[in-house]
Amino acid sequence: MPDTVSKTDNFLKAIEKYAEEQRSKIQSEAEDFKERELNKAEEEGLREAYVLIQKKMTDIKTQIAADLSRAETASRRKTFVRRQEIENEVFAKAAKKLEEYTKTDRYLKALEKSAKQISNELNADDVVLKVRKDDLVHKNKIFLAFGKKCEIVASNDIMIGGIIGVSKKLGLLADETLDSKLSAQHEWFCENSGLKVTE
Repeated sequence: MPDTVSKTDNFLKAIEKYAEEQRSKIQSEAEDFKERELNKAEEEGLREAYVLIQKKMTDIKTQIAADLSRAETASRRKTFVRRQEIENEVFAKAAKKLEEYTKTDRYLKALEKSAKQISNELNADDVVLKVRKDDLVHKNKIFLAFGKKCEIVASNDIMIGGIIGVSKKLGLLADETLDSKLSAQHEWFCENSGLKVTE
């Protein structure tokens, strides 16, 4: 019988040893599984955090670009407005100088010269010479300078001075006004003044 007890003890010890090994193995696998899952969760969390950070960085860059664009547009608009103000000031002063010039004897000579020029350009018998209302006092001198049949009338289109000649027969207009000469200087001024609005 002692032999049976010994066999049973050995059998039980073997079972306990096997159970202990299995328990250790399961515990080790559980620890490995737990560590793998934690690492997986950590990697997933890091990946999500990276994606979130990238999205936030893209949003911030987009916002900065939009803010810069708005600031640049506002600055350009402000520069354009100031450039326009300067141009208006320059041309208002030029117009004033020309108005002062129309009160001189040199202006009367310029009117006579313009009448001769128009006479050469418009060789017809239906020419109408348009002048500003204040220049009608020089009507006789303009007529003599033109040298042929014409009609001289006041025009509300001429603000500064000079003469516009029109021939319906020829279908031509000759503009010798200070107004048009000043207006023609706008383009030259824009190109040569150095007051450019750039990007």
